[in-house]
Amino acid sequence: METNVFRTIRITAVQAAVCGIFCSHPSGHRPASRGGFMSRWTISQLSRTVLLTLLGCLVAAAPGGAGQIGPTTYQCTIDVAGSWDDCTEGIVTLTTSSGIYRVARVDLSAVYVRLDAFVDVCNPTDWWIHFADSPSCNGGGGDGSDSEHDAEAYLLGTKFEMLGNYSTERSALEPISRSEAGIPATGCSRVQWTIYEDRVFYDDDGDPSDTPRLEVRSIFGFESSPYDEPDAEDASGADADLWYVGINRTVGDASRSGTGTSELCLVLSTTVAPDAATLNTLCP
Repeated sequence: METNVFRTIRITAVQAAVCGIFCSHPSGHRPASRGGFMSRWTISQLSRTVLLTLLGCLVAAAPGGAGQIGPTTYQCTIDVAGSWDDCTEGIVTLTTSSGIYRVARVDLSAVYVRLDAFVDVCNPTDWWIHFADSPSCNGGGGDGSDSEHDAEAYLLGTKFEMLGNYSTERSALEPISRSEAGIPATGCSRVQWTIYEDRVFYDDDGDPSDTPRLEVRSIFGFESSPYDEPDAEDASGADADLWYVGINRTVGDASRSGTGTSELCLVLSTTVAPDAATLNTLCP
C-alpha cells in the first residue's frame, strides 16, 4: 500500500518537472530553441499534453474516495498519519477527528455481524486503541448508565483488557480479562481485533489465517440487536446496532489518550467466519 508520504513525493516531482518546463520564462512558456524549431503552437500543444498528464497523475495518486462494499463485506480505511479516510457510505462514520485522535461509529444495522480491525501501530503508549459497545465508554468499565450494553476492549500501552456489560442486578462488571504483554512497547506492528456477538479476539501479528493470541468468550461481551434481554438504560434501542472505535484515545473521554496508531483498516462481514484470504485482500 503506497503511503501518503510517497504520494506527496511523487506528485511534487511531477509538479517540479512541469514547472521546469513552463515556469522558467516570464511569459509562462519556455523560450524557443536557437533555430526557432519549436513554434509557439508546438509549445502550447506540449503544455496541454503535460497538463493533462499531471492531472492524471494527481487523480491516480490521491486516496480512494469511497470504501468497498461487497456481497458479504464492507471495507474502509482510516489513515491517521496521512490525514484521510474513505469511510463515506455511512456504515463507518468519523464522529471526532482532531490531530491524531479519532472516534468512529460502526453501524451494523444493515446485515453485518462481525467487525475486524487491522491496526498499524508504532511505539504504543496509553490509550492507543479502544473498542466500545456504548458511545460513553471511556476505559475502566461502565458508561455512566447510558446503556446496559457497554462492553469495551482495548490495549492500554502493552496491556490487553476487556470489560463486559455492567450488570444492574449484580452491580458488577462481567467479565474482566487482562493480559500484561499484548504487544511490544517499542517498534512497529500490525495487530488484528475481531469482535462479534459474545466474542472478542486479539492477534498481535495481524494474520487472519492463524490462531488469535487471545480470545474472550462471554454472554456479557459485545452485542447487537436483537438483544436477548431488554436494556433498561437504553429502552429506545438507540445504540442497539452501533459499536465504536477510539483511535489514540478512548471513545467517551478525549482526556484518556495515547499515541501510536497510524492506520486502521476496518472490515464488516455478514458472517462470523469470513474467509481469511478475503480479509487479507481487503486489508493487505
